Amino acid sequence: MKRFAVILIILWSAGYFPAAAFNTNEIEWAPAVGGTLYRGDTLTNGQYTVKAIQFPSPVQGYKNLKGEIVPDTPVDPMVYLELYRNGNIIKEVLLSMKSGAEIDPDYEIMISGTGFLPENSTEWVQEYYKPWAKVAISLRGKPKLDVTVSTEKTSYNSSSDHVITASVNVINKGDAVAKNVDVTLNVGNLKLMGDTTGLHQVYTELKKGESKSSKVVLLVPDLLDQKSYSLNADAKGIDIKDLEYKSTGNTSITVAPKQNYFSVSKGISKNRIYLNDIITVRLSIANSGTHDMNDIILNDSINSNFELKSDTSLLWKIPVLHPGEWRDIEYSIRPLETSLTGFTFPAATAGFTINGRQYNISSDKPVVLVNGPKIIVNKTIDKQIANIGENVTVTVSVKNIGNIPTRMEVKDFLPENVSLVSGSISIDPIFLESNTNNVFSYIIRMNTRENIELPAAVANYIGVDYRGITRSAVKSQRPIITVVNPSRNTSTNTSTDTSTTDLTSNVPAVQSEAPSGTSQTSPSENTPVTVIPGFNVICGIAVLMFAAVFMRR
Repeated sequence: MKRFAVILIILWSAGYFPAAAFNTNEIEWAPAVGGTLYRGDTLTNGQYTVKAIQFPSPVQGYKNLKGEIVPDTPVDPMVYLELYRNGNIIKEVLLSMKSGAEIDPDYEIMISGTGFLPENSTEWVQEYYKPWAKVAISLRGKPKLDVTVSTEKTSYNSSSDHVITASVNVINKGDAVAKNVDVTLNVGNLKLMGDTTGLHQVYTELKKGESKSSKVVLLVPDLLDQKSYSLNADAKGIDIKDLEYKSTGNTSITVAPKQNYFSVSKGISKNRIYLNDIITVRLSIANSGTHDMNDIILNDSINSNFELKSDTSLLWKIPVLHPGEWRDIEYSIRPLETSLTGFTFPAATAGFTINGRQYNISSDKPVVLVNGPKIIVNKTIDKQIANIGENVTVTVSVKNIGNIPTRMEVKDFLPENVSLVSGSISIDPIFLESNTNNVFSYIIRMNTRENIELPAAVANYIGVDYRGITRSAVKSQRPIITVVNPSRNTSTNTSTDTSTTDLTSNVPAVQSEAPSGTSQTSPSENTPVTVIPGFNVICGIAVLMFAAVFMRR
């Protein structure tokens, strides 16, 4: 059998690998990196590289009965390798089918021959010479710790949450056992519920792929301002050589301040009232915290559809409220209007200081529904432009859009220089049911050239009690009538040039009645001239006769 025709010198660098001080039977190897190497090929795993330097020498061959070219002498397969670490040669290795794996004295690397070219293969024959070997490089397995921290959620609230459950999980993602695994959780300023034993765990060993978990329960702190907290976990363990491995994990949570820690509330004694009711507004400011509230300024306002019945400015100054103290304030209001959908009241606000820092809070916005009549008055005219002495029809309508009938009356008024032609300018007291209306009209005449703004019609009504006195009044809009002069007096042209004189310049024009809503030319400021029917025609005929006589001459 053909042997390796080389002198192989195998030397470990002196002092490069220390003597083993551990139980080699407990060594675990990481998954190997393997490959088929021909002469000159290399294979790398981590910081180690092997290079195929030489194989057994080629031999002559012959053709067997099957027609195959085979070595005339069987070859003993082997391969001569050079081992490099970070590019530096550290060892020469000879692998064969009988030699087994090559392990360095410190058990950091194992080189194995996992497959060889058969001894009768054609590749050993000189003209077909191309030997190969399958080689694997295995590195010593090492533990790899991975520690994580988690909570059931990332945001907490001082008012609705009481505890934080934090879980610490450590897993060995490496290729060898980790021993004496020590896990510590640091919770910062958060307080542990119970003793502190849950913050520190020790595990004798953690096999590859194995995990361990622990939980701790923390108290949600009472805060004045939102704050973030960090939870950090540290894990460390050793391998079979007592080398240490570490890992760190962390998570962050946010704690919002207690919403009702310091509170101001606003309530109404009744949220459904009648138009003649007087109700009470109650304010309450409370300190449910652990610090003094200083220099408190409490401010409130009411809906514009209510009137204040108490003697107060709706501003209160409170020097201090100690923890656990509160202050109640009341005042009375009365509605001025009906609202079946309800009136919304503004929120009460409070400003104060705690430890020298300013804070502001506000109450909710209560809604009050007011039952009762709700009167709408409209006043319209049939035309916006009228001649002096012309009639104008005024229409007044009143409607109850509330949910309760009312006893009411309507009074209208005439301005100066306007006379009543016909109709009544008022309605005697009547009952006006809800969702019903009443309409009346009258005719007036303009006695002036000035524009006239009509007074507002006034509806007086009572509340929900028919026997009550008049409790309120509403007014209509105030229509404006533009009054025009029915004649226009244009001054005569005094120029002596008769060729340019307008013979009709002194003829007044008759103003027709302007339709409602149309614009008219402003009346002349001269004294009005009485209009005589047919006067324009007569003047025209006279001018023509005068011209004919003049031409005959």
